[in-house]
Amino acid sequence: MEEVLYKLPDGWEWHKLKELTTKIGSGATPKGGEKAYKSSGISLIRSLNVHDCFFKEEKLAFIDDEQANGLKNVVVESGDVLLNITGASIARCCIVPNEFLPARVNQHVTIIRPTEYVDSKFLNYLIVNPKFKSQLLWQGAGGATRQALTKAMVEELNIPIPSLPEQKRIVEKLDALLSRIDTAIEHLQESVTLADALSKNGLSEIFESLKDSYAVVPLSSVVKINSGIALPKLFKNGFSDGDIPFFKVAQMNNHHENMVEPEITFSEIIAKEHKIKLFPKGSTLIPKRGGAILTNKKRMLLEDASYDSNIMGLKANEATISDDYLFAFMRTIDLANFVDASTIPQVNNKHIVQMQIPLASTEKQANVVSRVNLLVKKVETMNSEIQRQLNDLQALKSSILDSAFKGAL
Repeated sequence: MEEVLYKLPDGWEWHKLKELTTKIGSGATPKGGEKAYKSSGISLIRSLNVHDCFFKEEKLAFIDDEQANGLKNVVVESGDVLLNITGASIARCCIVPNEFLPARVNQHVTIIRPTEYVDSKFLNYLIVNPKFKSQLLWQGAGGATRQALTKAMVEELNIPIPSLPEQKRIVEKLDALLSRIDTAIEHLQESVTLADALSKNGLSEIFESLKDSYAVVPLSSVVKINSGIALPKLFKNGFSDGDIPFFKVAQMNNHHENMVEPEITFSEIIAKEHKIKLFPKGSTLIPKRGGAILTNKKRMLLEDASYDSNIMGLKANEATISDDYLFAFMRTIDLANFVDASTIPQVNNKHIVQMQIPLASTEKQANVVSRVNLLVKKVETMNSEIQRQLNDLQALKSSILDSAFKGAL
């Protein structure tokens, strides 16, 4: 067959995936949708269950025999490779352990059934290799990636295939090497979780220790609460004319402490003409509604600015507490503990009333801010080093997979 991506060793050949399979087909939605789900029965595998090279049992759905009979064309068999074709987990794939069979797949997952001449684990490892995954995701124009995969795209994936015994030898070697790397990655990820937990505990202890010596008051009594505004019509399609920022809640992702890199800016003249409300420099911003609340972000406003209605700002009464002390205190708050349990999560003024802050002296506040910043910096440095090691391990995995499918393992 014509060489496709690179020269293969003797005994290897390039094939389209469709030439190596007896079935490539997407799943379907059971009649009744999610209302048809049961607490037990036949497994219904969704994209959230499919991760690269491992099956995630958490949140596995089930359907009854009647629903399953309506999905006869999407039956999962032992050894099938499942591929996510839409959503955030697009192009992830895994093999379902036999203990979860019988099973069906929903419309976001495709079944890839290899022929008897192709080892399922070999194919699974190959698809998660970044070089081959990019074949699926690469859209071409402007370097964009696809948001969904069609059957035709999956069928045309170029696959390098050696003999079946060689496939099995490669799988055995990959199992041994990658399991060690995955164990190391898991330990490092546990270290991040532990470091974050220790940081939260340490921050809380700093403020808890103040309660024996200083009065404790509702946070709302020493801050001004400024909820954001609806996006002005002038900004609907973007706007850049001036130095005053307008921040959206998404820009809380741009920095770990401060609000930076606004997509929209405007001038004082525009602010006055369109009566755009400005909020004061030094405010501590938090997400006000939606899933962003559960990310628990707190950011400081470095200049007078405006922000959208998904954000709440807290400005310190500087006669009582400093902006930096307020920001340090808010680092100890888990917003999830105060969120309004409605259909759409919200933080409102009543939740700020529930937060209790110690009124330390001016000198003590400065000391607390220094201690908090030092602790946060230590954890950030630790997490940065862990992330570097995680990146190195992921790069090693990619290198091993790349070598394996060039016949160099």
